[in-house]
Amino acid sequence: MNPFSFGTVVKEPYFFDRKEETARIVEVLGGGNNLVLYAPRRYGKTSLVIKAMEKLAAQGFVCIYFDFMTVYSRESFIDAYARVVVKSQGNLGKAVEALSRAVKGIRPKLSFGADGTPEFSLDYDTGAPSDTSLEEVIDLPEKLIGGKKRCIVVMDEFQDIEKLNGDNFERLLRSRIQHHAGVNYLFLGSRTHILNDMFTNKNRAFYNSSASMVLGPLPKKETTAFLIERFAAGGIVLDEPAALKVIEEAADVPYYIQFLASEIWQYCVNRTKKVTGEIIAACTGRVLDLKGDYYFELFDRQTAYQKKLLRALAVDSSNVFSADYAGRFRLSAVSTTQKALNGLIHSGIIEKNQAVYTFTDPFFRRYVLRLPA
Repeated sequence: MNPFSFGTVVKEPYFFDRKEETARIVEVLGGGNNLVLYAPRRYGKTSLVIKAMEKLAAQGFVCIYFDFMTVYSRESFIDAYARVVVKSQGNLGKAVEALSRAVKGIRPKLSFGADGTPEFSLDYDTGAPSDTSLEEVIDLPEKLIGGKKRCIVVMDEFQDIEKLNGDNFERLLRSRIQHHAGVNYLFLGSRTHILNDMFTNKNRAFYNSSASMVLGPLPKKETTAFLIERFAAGGIVLDEPAALKVIEEAADVPYYIQFLASEIWQYCVNRTKKVTGEIIAACTGRVLDLKGDYYFELFDRQTAYQKKLLRALAVDSSNVFSADYAGRFRLSAVSTTQKALNGLIHSGIIEKNQAVYTFTDPFFRRYVLRLPA
């Protein structure tokens, strides 16, 4: 069995245990404070948070995980949020009864699927949820749990709250949860520039409302040992220089380290018992081939100028707004470049850290470098 896992929430034994980061999350939330976690895409933040939730649950906390990526309207938020809060309760029947008492204008219905699994749905008295119903659903963790046990609510992809009527929903959510004495919140997301603005812009509702934590790259020494150990578990030798090469090819991004390592292991398992530089290079090309159709569509969706800018950034991402840079890559005015770059950042293709611009997907950068000039 392949000793590497990617693409889903990673758990033991595949999870690279960020012990310090896990301890920090548990310490802050367990200590009664809210936390916002900043991390680029594919850094393993959700797997890390699930690990921390397991530790908090072992300490007696009720932990609720909610993903804003699934939300597209106020109605979908109410339905999805009520569902995860209710399912966090041990007795679904009693929780549904408590929900009907706690939220006006909503009629929860408990039913059973063909396999006997209990399910519930929501109907609205007026055909659509009122602002009062929305507020009361936001208050559900406090009403149903906070008075009995300590509760932790994780809100993943939190920047997607902007889909729900922007600042109005932000302000409403903030106005409610600030009064939740028995509940603490962890906010995280992959579009860090949006998330950062939400918590550091004094004009935004969540300004200075939480402690902050930045999830950086994996430590090379520990990652090297992890890779060597996982390959050894499958009877394959990966020495330290080869392990460092895997990390370099994956740009030290956890998801792509696991992805590339998985391809290398799959290549080696029936062919050889030692990983070489040639094998790593071949498997890097294999990853590009596997994702080629996706990368083609991703590149094709960009404007002509964004395509030109991506080609430039793939070669060199320093001093992007200098006259020399514009001359080297035949770019237009700084304002045009800034507009195109903002679009690439907003779509999550490019990540900005201070004045440095990087591809969130190191293999997409390689794909762009492969394109004819």
